[in-house]
Amino acid sequence: MIASKTKIASNTSWFTAALVLQKIISFVYFTYLARVLGAEDLGRYVFALSYVTIFSIILDFGLSNLVTREVAKDQSISQKIYSNVLGFKTLSFIIAAALAILVLHLLNYPPIIRQLVYLALFLMVLESLILSSYAVIRGHHNLRFESIGTILVQLLIAVLGIGVLQFTRQVIWLIVVMVLANLLHLVYVWLLLKLRLRIKIRIDFDRQFIIPLLKVALPFALAAGFTKIYSAFDQVLLSKLAGSQALGFYAVAYKLTFALQFVPLALVAALYPAMSTYYISDRQMLGKTLTKAVYFLLLLTIPLSGGVVVLARDFISSLYTDSFLPAVLPLQILILSLTFLFINFPLGSLLNATDRQSLNTLNIGLALVVNIVLNIILTPRYGAVGAALSSLSSTIFLFIISWRAAVKIVTVDYKHLLVVAAKTLLSTIVMVFVIILFSRYMYWAVAALIGAIVYWLLQFILGTVRREEFVQLIDSFKKK
Repeated sequence: MIASKTKIASNTSWFTAALVLQKIISFVYFTYLARVLGAEDLGRYVFALSYVTIFSIILDFGLSNLVTREVAKDQSISQKIYSNVLGFKTLSFIIAAALAILVLHLLNYPPIIRQLVYLALFLMVLESLILSSYAVIRGHHNLRFESIGTILVQLLIAVLGIGVLQFTRQVIWLIVVMVLANLLHLVYVWLLLKLRLRIKIRIDFDRQFIIPLLKVALPFALAAGFTKIYSAFDQVLLSKLAGSQALGFYAVAYKLTFALQFVPLALVAALYPAMSTYYISDRQMLGKTLTKAVYFLLLLTIPLSGGVVVLARDFISSLYTDSFLPAVLPLQILILSLTFLFINFPLGSLLNATDRQSLNTLNIGLALVVNIVLNIILTPRYGAVGAALSSLSSTIFLFIISWRAAVKIVTVDYKHLLVVAAKTLLSTIVMVFVIILFSRYMYWAVAALIGAIVYWLLQFILGTVRREEFVQLIDSFKKK
C-alpha cells in the first residue's frame, strides 16, 4: 500500500509539473507567434487547429479514459485493446477527414486555409494515436514518461517554430513543424510500448470486442465532444463570420484568459480521488472539500480578473504590440469569466465523483447550446467582442446549473463563502486603485506587483487568509 501511494504521489507530481511547464512554453511560443505573424496570419493558424479539433471527436470517441480504466483493471488485455483501438482509429480517421474536407469546401474557404487544414488533419491523427498510446501506459500506472515526452515535444515545437520564422513568415511551415514534432513523439511512445510493455504496434478489428467497448465509451465521447466543440466552435464561427484578423485578436484574449487553466486542472487532479472516497464514507467532508476548493479559487481568480481588467491595454501592448489593441476589450470581457470558469472544474469533478457523470455531460451540452446560439446572434454584429460575450455568458450559465446540481448532493458553507467573496472583492477594489495610482508613475508590471502585495496584506488583515485554511485544504486532498 505504501509503495502504491508513493507511486501515485510521484505520478501526480510529474504530471502536474509537466502540465505547468507545457503551459508556460506554449504561452511564450504563442506570444512570439502573435508578435511575428500579426493578427491575420495568427487567425489562420488558430483556425486550422480549432477546426480539426471539432472533427477529432469522431477519431477519439472518448476511448482514452476508457482504455486507461480497462487496462488498469486487467493489464493482460493491453495488447488486444490497443490493437483494436488502432483498428477503430484507422476507420474513424477516414470518416473524420472526409467530413472535415467536405464541410471545408461547402463553406468555401480560400486555398490557403484549406492547405493549413489538410496538414492539420495529419496532426490530428498523430495526436490521437499518441493519446491512445499514453492511455495504455497510464493503465500500467506510469505518467513519468508521458510527462517527459510532453515537455520535450512542446519545447521542440517552440524551438523549431521560432527557427522557421527566422526564414519565412508562412504559417504553413508552423503546422509542418507541429506534424514533424508529433511524428517524433509518436515514435517515442511506440518505443515505450514495445520496449517497456512488450506491446506490438499492430492493427486489429475484432467486432465482438470493440463494439461493446464503443458502447461503454459513448458517455465519455459525448462529454469529450461537448468540451471540444465548446472550446473550438466560437473560434471557427468567428473566422467565418468576421474573418481571420478578428479571430487573431480573439485568440490572443482567449489565450491570456486560459493561460492559468493548469491551476484548476491540478486542483481537480488532487480533489477527484478524495471526493470519490468521501462520497462513500463521509458526505460532510465531501461538502467541506468543495467549500475549500471554491474558497481557494475565489482568493486567486477575483484579484486576477480585477488586475487584468485594469491593465489589459498595457498587457496587450507590451506582450503583443499595439497592433493587437483591438484584443483589449475581448480580454476584459473574457477575464470576467475566470472565477466561474475555474470553479466549474471542481463542480464537474464533484458530479463525476458522485456517479452523476451523465448530468455533468448534460450540463456541458446545455452550455454548449447557449454558446452556439449566442455566437450566432452576437458574432456577426460584434465580431471578437460578440464571441467574448458569448463565452462569458455560457460559462456563467454552466456555473449556475452545475452549482444547483452540486448543492443538492452536498452541504456547502454559504456563509463562509459569501464572507470570503465580500472580503476578496473589497481587497481587489483597493488593489485596483493602487495599481491605477502607481501605474501613472512607474512601469505597469511594478505597479501590478505592488497591488498584489497590498491585496494579500489586506486579506491577512481581514482574516480571510489564515495558515490553517491552507493546511485544511491540503488535508482535504488526502484519502482517508
